[in-house]
Amino acid sequence: MDELIEKNPSKLKVSYLVPYLIITILIPVAKLHIRVFHNEDMKQVLLHTQWFDDYFCLIKVLLLYLAVILLFIVFIFQKNLDNKFPKILYFLVPYCICLLLSMYFSEYKISALFGIIDMYEGGLTQLCYCCILLFSYYLFSDSEKMVAILKMALTASIPVSIIGILEFTGILPLEKPFAISSTIGNPNYVGTYGAVLLPLAMMLVLIETDGAKRIICLLLFFGSAFFLTAGSMSRAGYLAVFVTFPFFFVLFLKISKEQIKWFIAFISYGLCIFLLMNACGDGVLWEEIESMNPFESAADRNRLIFKDIKLKDSSAAIETNRWFIRLENNGDGFRLYNEKSEEIRFQRDDNIIKFSDEPYSGITGYVVESPEFSWLMLETEGKDIEFVLTNGEMKVVGYNGKVTGISPVESFGFKGKESFASGRGYIWSRAIPLLKKAIFIGYGPDTFTYIFPQNDIVGKLNYGAIWVIIGKPHNWYLQIALGSGVFSLVCLMVIIIWYIVRTLGVVTKNYNNEEIPIKNNSKADEVKRNQTVALGVLMSVIAYCVTGVFNDSTVAVSPLFWMLLGFGISLIQKRNHLAQ
Repeated sequence: MDELIEKNPSKLKVSYLVPYLIITILIPVAKLHIRVFHNEDMKQVLLHTQWFDDYFCLIKVLLLYLAVILLFIVFIFQKNLDNKFPKILYFLVPYCICLLLSMYFSEYKISALFGIIDMYEGGLTQLCYCCILLFSYYLFSDSEKMVAILKMALTASIPVSIIGILEFTGILPLEKPFAISSTIGNPNYVGTYGAVLLPLAMMLVLIETDGAKRIICLLLFFGSAFFLTAGSMSRAGYLAVFVTFPFFFVLFLKISKEQIKWFIAFISYGLCIFLLMNACGDGVLWEEIESMNPFESAADRNRLIFKDIKLKDSSAAIETNRWFIRLENNGDGFRLYNEKSEEIRFQRDDNIIKFSDEPYSGITGYVVESPEFSWLMLETEGKDIEFVLTNGEMKVVGYNGKVTGISPVESFGFKGKESFASGRGYIWSRAIPLLKKAIFIGYGPDTFTYIFPQNDIVGKLNYGAIWVIIGKPHNWYLQIALGSGVFSLVCLMVIIIWYIVRTLGVVTKNYNNEEIPIKNNSKADEVKRNQTVALGVLMSVIAYCVTGVFNDSTVAVSPLFWMLLGFGISLIQKRNHLAQ
């Protein structure tokens, strides 16, 4: 076997194949129902449940651990390592130190190590990602071997797409109509997955020399990646495609102007898929594109916005953009007043109260009074807020049904734009102030649920509902900064930016050499091929970074990104493969 490998170095060793088979195929495709009982940290947040039924994340993270163990074994027994340790990867050292310190000093050590339910993005997972980056860099210096691995990743998109087709056509049920989740588990992450695979699929079509294989790659690999991106209805995924596709086209012209016809084929085939899906979905995809202005929508302009809620003694005041209510209870029942201190009239039928006068006609109240406490819930436009008078003091009911007061919550930016990007503006505005205590070490990886101000009553009402538990920042960069510290984020971004700039510099360099004719020159063809591979990997890394502005890291897709980053750095270190 070893003799065969030495004679044909482009063939992959079986020992290399198995861990990357797990990373590229099994992790995205795997789905298994596992009942997970809450750890001590999570029990303090989820008071009313004892377990979580996991279908996607736990099996994937277990496969991730297995893949990294196998990669470590392969690395130990690997005799010939062509790649030297690049200076840029020394930035991984402070990154990992910050990660370990954040885990050690975190108040939520169990979650910081393993992650929370339905995520498992704890410190152990983050260290696994770093291992994938390093092993992918060290074990692969030949672009042909990388292409073989990338073909495996694209092959996985086919079964993921088949399940997605069954969901999109209504054969399998969906939580949100037409927004497929497939085996990835979340439409947003499906968008990231598809956006990362799309440049790889285009790259594979462009480097393939056999015409029949090119068509197969176009139909299956490009078609699957495009379908997943479109069917996810993830604006982050759409944005990544809008950024990377023109970028890919312009940069590829620097390498070869002979294959423009294939870009026409990409556009035509993608357009056919989009139109067919849009017709099947009654225009839902086009509506999603039209609504891609994240700052404003017709629904946002007309929605009810809570401006402030204040509690004082036995009274409470609610101010919205439409009305003002002050409610009092001095032991003789609830009385409601407007901003002019005029009593608001309502009709009471048993425990239900209804308002007839404007602007309160859309509000319904529910009252329960007893010697121990008095309770009033006001419900309007699907939002409700509960007030409780106990021991002569007015309180509200917060998340987990806890009776609580209202404390000021620090925020930064997005004033009046909390609905930005499907509520991400609200989450980011409350998460950014938390960075002040996470400069060098963070609160612990995947501990966002515990540090977010969950009792932000006014903010939660505008976001969705008081009882909603915010479990992730919906931003990969905030996720890293809050988890392991701002400094760790800077270290990681230095690596990524260095890689992007260096690769762009090599790929965009005019590769034509007047002394060597391009046509019928095997060296020139090899350089073109290697540059195209480097460009495809680069565009996939950029696509992930773009989606990371709106999406978190997820074990379903992130191993693929870290692998690609390792491949990309390996390619750029072997610059002689990319230029003559």
